[in-house]
Amino acid sequence: MSRVSQFLVAAVFLLSTSAAFADDLKIGYVDMQRALNETDDGRKAKDKLKKDFEQKQKELDEQQNQLKKEIEDLDKKRSLLSPDKVREKEAELRTKLEKVQQTYMRHQQDLSGKEQKETAKIFERMTKIIGEIAAAENFAMIVDKSALVFAKPHLDLTNELIRRYNGAAGKGGAAPATPPAKTPPKK
Repeated sequence: MSRVSQFLVAAVFLLSTSAAFADDLKIGYVDMQRALNETDDGRKAKDKLKKDFEQKQKELDEQQNQLKKEIEDLDKKRSLLSPDKVREKEAELRTKLEKVQQTYMRHQQDLSGKEQKETAKIFERMTKIIGEIAAAENFAMIVDKSALVFAKPHLDLTNELIRRYNGAAGKGGAAPATPPAKTPPKK
C-alpha cells in the first residue's frame, strides 16, 4: 500500500470515529462581553468608570478651552506684538499644548488600567462559574462567542452565566441548585 493510500485510509478512519465521538461531545458558548454588561457587578463597574471618565474629560476640556482662549488672544494681538514676542508666545502655547496632550495620554492609561482591574475580577468570577456549569452539566468545552463564526442559539449559556453570577454563585457562595439545562435531542 502506498503512503497516499495509507494516509487516505487513516483519514477516513479518523473522520468516521470523530463523527461518533462528536455525538458525545457537549459544547456550549457564552458572550462574555454581554455577560459583563448585564451582571450587577459589571453595571457597577461601568458606572464607576463612566464617572471617572467624565471627571477626567471635564479636566481635559477645561485645559483645552483655556489653551484655545490663549491662542485666540494671541491671534488678536499678533499685529501689535513684536516678532520676537509672537515667537515667544507661540513657544509657550506649544508647551501648553504638549501638557494637554500628556494629560490626555495619562488619563487614557489611567482609565485603561482601572477598566482592566475592575473587569479582571468580574471575568475571574465568571470563569469560575463557567467551570461549575461545565462540570455540573458535563460540557466538554465552553468557548467565548467572540471566537465563533457560527453556533446554534441553544448552545448559548450566557443567560445561565448571568443568572448564576448575580445569584449566590457570583458572590462566592454555592451555586443555586438547579437541574442541568435540557439540550434538545440530536437529529
